Amino acid sequence: MIDSSSYADHEIDSVPCMNFRGPLFLVGMPRSGTKLLREILNRNSRVRILSIETEFLPWLVRHVHEYGDVSQLPKFQRLYTALVRFPYFTYRASAGKLIDAERWYSACEQFDSASIFEALVRSEIGAPPGSNIVWGDKSPSYIDDMALIQSLYPEARFIHIIRDARDYCLSIHKAWGKDMRRAAQRWIDSIESARRVGGSFGSEYMEIRYEDLLVDTEFQVRRICQFIEVAFDPMMLTLDRASENIGDAKGLVGIMTTNTGKYRHSMRPELLADIESMAGETLLSCGYALTLPPRPRKRLGVVRLVSAQLRDGFNLVLSSKNQRGTYGAIVFFWRYFRATRRI
Repeated sequence: MIDSSSYADHEIDSVPCMNFRGPLFLVGMPRSGTKLLREILNRNSRVRILSIETEFLPWLVRHVHEYGDVSQLPKFQRLYTALVRFPYFTYRASAGKLIDAERWYSACEQFDSASIFEALVRSEIGAPPGSNIVWGDKSPSYIDDMALIQSLYPEARFIHIIRDARDYCLSIHKAWGKDMRRAAQRWIDSIESARRVGGSFGSEYMEIRYEDLLVDTEFQVRRICQFIEVAFDPMMLTLDRASENIGDAKGLVGIMTTNTGKYRHSMRPELLADIESMAGETLLSCGYALTLPPRPRKRLGVVRLVSAQLRDGFNLVLSSKNQRGTYGAIVFFWRYFRATRRI
């Protein structure tokens, strides 16, 4: 599913019928290139992906019924009050761009969860219904919710970006102090589930490896353009702002082509052996080579996973307390957890 050699040059360069208008969802594990992919796509004049990940759509689906008939403005306003507690709206408020309830309400053509979400996104990116803009969202946590999202938007397309588990574990530890063995277990579970679910979507699902995007950017971007039915624009290969605010690519305007294979010199041998014994089968299925002979898969036990999750939550708060204060960081990540059920 990831093999780029299956795409002939004439197939990639052909301009499709351009009927697709969205939604487009960019999914993947955190620290796997979803921001870079979003910035590349947003350089195309026909594509507009929200600049901040929403993350709250599954919560909206699960809870909208609790607010009654939200086609009535007072009940919609109650729902709005609950939603604006989530991180997406925290970021928008801090930028002075928080949408008000009346504007969001007026943008809704219907009042089911799919229509409410679409109205928000279209309002935020300036893509009214009927426009030729491909509208979409980049939320890594939706990697675990693709079946739900596809049931809301049968016409949706998904681009799943995959990064080598070993570099993913290093990156997520460097960014937030997270436990790398737990990170490897989560990588396996989410990647395998997403590939299984996405595979059932047929032509509405695409996989791309982060490493391929870095080293063969134009070829991969042309593939993506064909997938979403937009004409390739060379401007997509030249970024005009940094896509990362943490990590080794922080502040870099452009594509850091060397941001691969860091585990070879930065990961302790015993940790590398553990991660490969956990993720080896999945790494091989995604086209990655192992440094050690394949071994029977092992999984972390429940107690080990839960204790690591608690430490990860603590480290998240520590990483953000200078910016938000201790109480603010706890509240922020608790609300993130409520929206995504992930830490």
